[in-house]
Amino acid sequence: MKPASLALLLLSLAAPAAAQDRPSEADLFGAPPKPPEEAKPAEPTPAAPAPRAAPGEPAEERVAGVLGRTENPLQLGGQLYLRSFLFAREGDPPSRWLFTAPALTDVYLDARPNDRVRAFVLGRMQFDPTLDPSAPGVLGTAPPPNPQVLLDQLWLRFDAEHTAFFTVGRQHVKWGTGRFWNPTDYLHAVRRDPLAVFDQRTGTTMVKVHLPWERQGWNFYGMAILEPLTSSAATGALAPGTSGLPAAATSARDSQRLGGVGGAARAEIVLGPSEVGLGAVVQRGHKPRFAVDASAGVLDLDFYAEAALKTGSELPVYRPRPAAPAGADLAVRYEGYEPSGLTPQVTGGVRWQHKYSDEDMFEVGAEYFWNRLGYADPAIYPWLIANGAFAPFYVGQHYAGVYFHLPNPGAWNNTTFILSTLGNLSDRSFVTRLDYSVLLLTYLRLEAYGQAHYGRAAGEFRLAIPAQTVAGAEVTPGFGAQLFDVGLALRVSL
Repeated sequence: MKPASLALLLLSLAAPAAAQDRPSEADLFGAPPKPPEEAKPAEPTPAAPAPRAAPGEPAEERVAGVLGRTENPLQLGGQLYLRSFLFAREGDPPSRWLFTAPALTDVYLDARPNDRVRAFVLGRMQFDPTLDPSAPGVLGTAPPPNPQVLLDQLWLRFDAEHTAFFTVGRQHVKWGTGRFWNPTDYLHAVRRDPLAVFDQRTGTTMVKVHLPWERQGWNFYGMAILEPLTSSAATGALAPGTSGLPAAATSARDSQRLGGVGGAARAEIVLGPSEVGLGAVVQRGHKPRFAVDASAGVLDLDFYAEAALKTGSELPVYRPRPAAPAGADLAVRYEGYEPSGLTPQVTGGVRWQHKYSDEDMFEVGAEYFWNRLGYADPAIYPWLIANGAFAPFYVGQHYAGVYFHLPNPGAWNNTTFILSTLGNLSDRSFVTRLDYSVLLLTYLRLEAYGQAHYGRAAGEFRLAIPAQTVAGAEVTPGFGAQLFDVGLALRVSL
């Protein structure tokens, strides 16, 4: 295996990407800026003439037909996201620091013929010119396609008698309340990168029905899931199988049979100042998964928590083999097993917002995460990586995170700062990241970040890996611990 291939593997596993329903298109691509005050208002576009009424057509139907139309039923938009990252490891001269430049492009069509029907499609392409197409994939796997072209969203939304609201197709549905850790996000096969400023994951194909109870403020959802929901270890990847990492072994299942259609249900209940969410997901080939989340405001504090309740694991689980020699091959030292009983994952946190002037505020928060199947000893990490079972941010037993969010301070109305620190308390490794973004030239956004890794060298957030042997042969060279990484990006959204 070439050192460059393993370096890309470590990058994908340990370095974060440049970071209810999916956020609206305004959240994804940025709301269009307001025109300057001195600009003259555009001339009004004359409304299209109403069609000639058919003989005997009631007047109220003609009026409803005119009011139900939209002046611009089809919109075209998207974004261009140019990114570059530099990663430094211990013991490497600057000439050997890893450099990548993944560019991402989104294009969407949004059709709204009237206020009750909407169709939306969003395509995504990623291209990294620094990738060598002739280089072998990591650990013998095929290299990821470059460019990668994916379908993020493709859905149709409509209602039945203003009572039941349907969304049919590939879409984003997110459960849970956590900021950094989101163990109940069952309806995405890939976990979100908690430090990423942009969520690049693609959606899931399903039929969703939403039944609101407006008088109580309660909401009920039912989903028919039309594709496999097998969890991927590639946290923050575009989609399962697109990271170039080795995939974990999963049981075979024919997703094109009717029996392979999964189901999910969720209730969101408002109880005074609190909100509680209850959910469940079932699908053939997967054990049932249940979700509980809650949030409540107490004085100026906002408390939240979520718990993923399930048995077993979606990813392979390993443990030290009894009486295995310390210096033996990885295959001799570790064995797979099937965990028994409940295997919960629980996260909880608190956030506080403070308004320090009439127009300015900041937010601070802290969060803790407990993972029943997490690992305490980082010595097993190389074996997990080789078997596609290393899930960044979810590999340890205990985590903690804090953050400080400062949007638009003072006269800097188009500038945002985010300072975050995450720690794997089980292996005592940490990462601190500062994100900065500023809006330039009305539509152009400049983003930059700096990230420092510290703590135990073999821990998750530094990931120093010594040379490994399997069956007496060296399969990977040694790599030093991560020191820091920096990123710079330009984004244009329309």
